Amino acid sequence: MTSDQHQRTGILRRIARYITGIELVIGGIAVMMILVLVFYQALQRYLPFESIAWTGELARFALLWATFAAMGVLVTTHGHIALELVDSIRNPITVRVIQVISLVIVAATGFGLSVEAWSLITTQGIVKSPVLRVPMSWVYIPVLIGTVSTTIRALIAAADIAIHGPIVADIEEDQPEVAGL
Repeated sequence: MTSDQHQRTGILRRIARYITGIELVIGGIAVMMILVLVFYQALQRYLPFESIAWTGELARFALLWATFAAMGVLVTTHGHIALELVDSIRNPITVRVIQVISLVIVAATGFGLSVEAWSLITTQGIVKSPVLRVPMSWVYIPVLIGTVSTTIRALIAAADIAIHGPIVADIEEDQPEVAGL
C-alpha cells in the first residue's frame, strides 16, 4: 500500500471515529435524558406543586433517539444481534458468505427504514407533538441519521468481510468432559 493510499485510509478511519463519537454522544445524552426525566416524573408524584406535562413526551422521544443513534455503532462494533453459532462453522468461506449476506440484509433494512424516515420528515412537518408542540418532522431527523448510518456501515462491513474474510471463531477439537464418555 502506498503512503497516499495509507493516508486516505487513515482519513476515512478518523472520520468514522468522529462519526462514531458523535453518535455515541447523542445516544448517551438521550439515555441521560430518559434517566433524569423518568426519575423526575416519579418524583413529581410526591411533590406538592403541579407536575410538568412535557417530561413524559420528551423521555419517549429520547428513547427513540437513543435507539436509532446507536444502531449504526452496533453494526460497526458487532454489538448488534447476531447468531454466533454461524461464526463457529469450520469452513471460512461459508462463514464469509453468511456474514456478507446478513450484512447486506441489514443494509437493505436500513435503507428501507431510511426511506420511511425521509417520508416522515417530509410529510409530518405540519403535525405537532401533543405537549411540546414541536413539528414531528424534527423528531424523525435523528431517526433518519441513524438509519443512514446503519446502511452505510453495514455495506462497508459487508465489503470488508467479502474482501478480507470473516473473523472466524477459534474452534478447539471436541474433548470429552467426563472420562469414559
